[in-house]
Amino acid sequence: MSEESRAYYYALQNIARERTANSLNKRLLKDGGIQRWDNLTLCSIIGDDIGDALEFAGTEWVKHYGPETHNGFTTSWTDLVHRNLSDTDHFNLAVWQKVDGNQVLVALAIGTPSNKRTYLTLKWIERYFGHSYLGGRALWPILTCAEEYARLLECKKILIKDPVDPAKYERYGYEEFVHPGVRLGGNYLGKDMTDG
Repeated sequence: MSEESRAYYYALQNIARERTANSLNKRLLKDGGIQRWDNLTLCSIIGDDIGDALEFAGTEWVKHYGPETHNGFTTSWTDLVHRNLSDTDHFNLAVWQKVDGNQVLVALAIGTPSNKRTYLTLKWIERYFGHSYLGGRALWPILTCAEEYARLLECKKILIKDPVDPAKYERYGYEEFVHPGVRLGGNYLGKDMTDG
């Protein structure tokens, strides 16, 4: 795709991140909890000024893997990024938070829209199990941002492919979904994006 196309989708992702930040700020003003969400940055996995997300995931995240947390994916985030970010209209998000003066990569997510923009599928989502103020709440900004991007693309549904713990997504309105285009492989949760 052309550089203009790449710039267009990059701009749409930035709009989705900005809308997510605005939504977060409204939520904080209503519910409080500023300490938990303070110094949070939503940005691209590659090319941000915060830090090297792939290096952090490859060196720091693995220190906290285990049977009580998460054993990590069979593929590294470096490989996932290089395999999935070649499409210019992909979704990607890095969630950073300043903790005790240091930038901590709290979560990563990658997704792709279907060819006809019927679905935006989140294929890879992972959070950091080390210390951060956000902790297990990282799913909220990821899903909010992906939903905003899906609206900008005019997708009808947003899908989660092979969720590790479906109950965590069900709290956000996702439910079991049988993908009509997939005969074998893949479990999906879906959420309708046409309701507003």
